[in-house]
Amino acid sequence: MKKVVLALVASLFLVACSNQGDLSTYEEYSVLEDTIDVAKYEPRIETDNDGNRVILFYEGERVAYKSVYVKDERHLKVISTDDEAPLYNATL
Repeated sequence: MKKVVLALVASLFLVACSNQGDLSTYEEYSVLEDTIDVAKYEPRIETDNDGNRVILFYEGERVAYKSVYVKDERHLKVISTDDEAPLYNATL
C-alpha cells in the first residue's frame, strides 16, 4: 500500500512539474503573449489554485514581470517590476 501511495504522489509531482513552462494552455496566455515577450523570460508559477493564478517571469535571477489572474472574475493584471502602472489591467 505504501508503494502505491508513493508512486501516486511521485507521478502527480512529475505531472505538475511538466506543465510549469507550458503557459499556452492558460486562459490568459494570448494577452500575456501580446503584452510581454513571453519567450524571452522564464515563467515560474507561484500560485495556481481555484481562485487565482500568479506567474512570475524571470530574467536571470530578477523578476521582470508578474501576472495575476483572478479566475472567477476573469480579471488579469500584468505588472512590470520597472514600471509603476500595470501594463494590462482588465477583464478577459
